[in-house]
Amino acid sequence: MKIITKPELQNLAIKYGVSYHETLLLLAHILKTEYSRLFFEKSYEISEDDYKNLHLFLSRRNEGEPISKILEKKEFYGFSFKTTKDTLDPRPETELLIDLFKKYHLYNSQNLQILDLGAGTGCIGITLLKLFSNTVCCFADISEKALSITRENATMHQVLDRSEFVLSDWFKNIHRNFDVIISNPPYVAANYELDRATLYDPKIALFAGSDGMDAYRSILPSASKYLKPAGLLLLEIGYDQAEKIKQISSDLKLLRMEKDLAGIRRACIFRLF
Repeated sequence: MKIITKPELQNLAIKYGVSYHETLLLLAHILKTEYSRLFFEKSYEISEDDYKNLHLFLSRRNEGEPISKILEKKEFYGFSFKTTKDTLDPRPETELLIDLFKKYHLYNSQNLQILDLGAGTGCIGITLLKLFSNTVCCFADISEKALSITRENATMHQVLDRSEFVLSDWFKNIHRNFDVIISNPPYVAANYELDRATLYDPKIALFAGSDGMDAYRSILPSASKYLKPAGLLLLEIGYDQAEKIKQISSDLKLLRMEKDLAGIRRACIFRLF
């Protein structure tokens, strides 16, 4: 074991060009303790192996890897979710889908059937299961590895008994109808230059053809076949895609487009009549 003083840890953070806050987060993760506890300590006892891991983590962070990928966790709507290189990191703008669901939630329905399409971490569907006890959710994803993370998160949040998991390329292996279909599909154009941190997410969860619209062309024309009467479809969309979305053929009626905090139309909701 060795002892690291707070000044030594601060110098280590400077050496790797990583903020002290993030360095302390990494150390707390390695030592399996709380950040708040370490924050007030003047020195830290750490094994040689853990010290090597700290250097490794700091090196990864220095190279641009998001701290969420190193820690394998990210917060969404006040809940913590496991995330890996096989899943898209939950993002604040996606929380808008939860807010939109709240506005149109069918409060009197028992066992409201939800389909989280392209589930990834499962953060959307699991959050809805946590917030609304009258919901059950089917999580569908094309990636078996991502779906495994979805299951882990459902287990961690104790909603496994109201969850179903289907390996599916959009609706391909879906064979029933739902009250609500909700999705944050890939919507980045193939030639769009993303920041370095985003590229640690799986490309299949980011890019959707030359104009970023391929996923919507798969979802919107088919969704009505998988919705119950008066069922809802909620979608996150890209910053410049609102008008393009309206042009895709669908049996659904657009009810609302919701703006994010930057004033960008970021989420939309459709209803089957």
